[in-house]
Amino acid sequence: MKSINYEHAAQRKTFVGLVYSRGSKEIKESVLNRLDDRFAKLHKEGRIHIHDLEAYGLTYNCLTPNILQGFPYEEFTDYSDFKKLIELFNYCRHIVVGLGNEQSGGIAFANFDEQIETIYNKLNIAKNDTNFKFLTECIDSFLKWINGARDRCGQVQYYVTLNLGLATSELARYITSSVLKSFMASKYIRPNIIFKIREGINRKSGDRNFDLLQLAMECTCKKMIPTYFLCDSHHNLKIDPFEIALMGCRSKVYQNEYGKDTTIGKSNVVYNSINLPRIALEINRNFPHLTKEEKIALYKEKWLNISDINKDLLFDRYFKICNLEADDFPCNSEHNLMIVDINKVNSMEDVFKNGTLAVGFIGLSETIELLTGEKYYANEENHQIAIDLIKMMRETIDKYRRDYNMNFSLLGTSGEFISGRFPSVDQDYFSHPLIDKGFYTNSFHVDVDSLLNPFEKLKFEGAFHKFCNGGCISYVEFKSAPLNNVEAISELIEFAIKSDVNYLGFNFPMDCCKDCGTTGTFDNCGKCGSTNILRIRRVSGYLEDANFFTPGKKAEVAHRKPNA
Repeated sequence: MKSINYEHAAQRKTFVGLVYSRGSKEIKESVLNRLDDRFAKLHKEGRIHIHDLEAYGLTYNCLTPNILQGFPYEEFTDYSDFKKLIELFNYCRHIVVGLGNEQSGGIAFANFDEQIETIYNKLNIAKNDTNFKFLTECIDSFLKWINGARDRCGQVQYYVTLNLGLATSELARYITSSVLKSFMASKYIRPNIIFKIREGINRKSGDRNFDLLQLAMECTCKKMIPTYFLCDSHHNLKIDPFEIALMGCRSKVYQNEYGKDTTIGKSNVVYNSINLPRIALEINRNFPHLTKEEKIALYKEKWLNISDINKDLLFDRYFKICNLEADDFPCNSEHNLMIVDINKVNSMEDVFKNGTLAVGFIGLSETIELLTGEKYYANEENHQIAIDLIKMMRETIDKYRRDYNMNFSLLGTSGEFISGRFPSVDQDYFSHPLIDKGFYTNSFHVDVDSLLNPFEKLKFEGAFHKFCNGGCISYVEFKSAPLNNVEAISELIEFAIKSDVNYLGFNFPMDCCKDCGTTGTFDNCGKCGSTNILRIRRVSGYLEDANFFTPGKKAEVAHRKPNA
């Protein structure tokens, strides 16, 4: 099945996957052929990327389901405690599978610890050591299933994120501890786990869940997971941390023009990403004699032109989805997972208007270098130029929100596929070293080989987070696993909060010998000499086998240099 061209690292070769991939390719081509020329041209020329093109008009992107809203408690009445626990997690699996087959993105559990605790209590499961031990085993089994299942489209793992860390009851704390300990003791690289940090709950010594934060950081030192949602960053302080959750860096779906500000039950409906370096490349070629200031002014004008067309494209896709029916979403229809019951609305627009229409971007670092001749982190002047560009983008998005009374948002795209696709297309039009390296830098990130120390990196990137209300992330790259160095992780988390970072992760090479199980960072196993090595790296939020990275991400990994 060599004809499969992988578009993301989670794909594997199967017969069903081959059929899906070929069908998906034909659907994408058909969608592009039917689109208004204004839209199709932007995508074909690599000026923008229409994500999940095969899903155009057929479904939405990511959802944070409200699993409590439609939980079938009555079905559990006659079950024993053990069967109640088994079926509780079977229900969670059922939700993941159902959503995985009726949407194009991932699934987030908003407060996994609190949600499981709530169901446990409402099912009147006895709180004793025997049941708690079995609860831990069920949690581990759930994590193991998420890690190993490649049922989606016959070839892909489910993108699942567990948000936790805030619930302070004894049972909820036990659930959080069980998740972290099971993940840390295993070979699992999924699901993604996000630990929410909030002062008064877990951030400081003396906080009820401070010990759980310590456990989370210990797990991060070994496994890169969990990542951290920083509820105490300035732009997050007014947000109820229980009402917000992330699936990943592109799913901060919180603000709502039509009701309650919350993530729970809401989806990132549609999103596209704009190729920022492409605009700068065209300006340099067509207007080489302009001053730096004139180039920047022209850049803003050209970005606005593309953004306006992209906005119309988002609306085109949005209204097509709104024309669907409740029975197009059987899992949502059966389990009432969205903020509005889709079985009780006049139109699906009553549901999807609560979600977001997101405008993403990639390659800010390359863009500033093309416009000014230097990296944006080379000096404060360039840094301010970069901030002003992203601020202009956010102001444009906010204007869309006001003008159309819709939940538009700006997101910093961590494009696994487009990081390679955009420069590949741009090579057809231009010749430049920034293209030849084979990838563009994620969102507003500094270059992966910047060699900035962790504090400098977070200082430069932190300035952009408040503008990206659709989601974003910053990473710190370590040379090797900071085993047992919880103090270093804690110090960087504190600095990130003070730098106004929204969402924070830690990267390092994680190699495992397939023959003897030795872990570390190596080319040949130091214990048995084997070269049969599994190389785990982070790609766009999730951990994956580096052998399956897209060409753009492989090029990026080859260029990565540690910040510490």
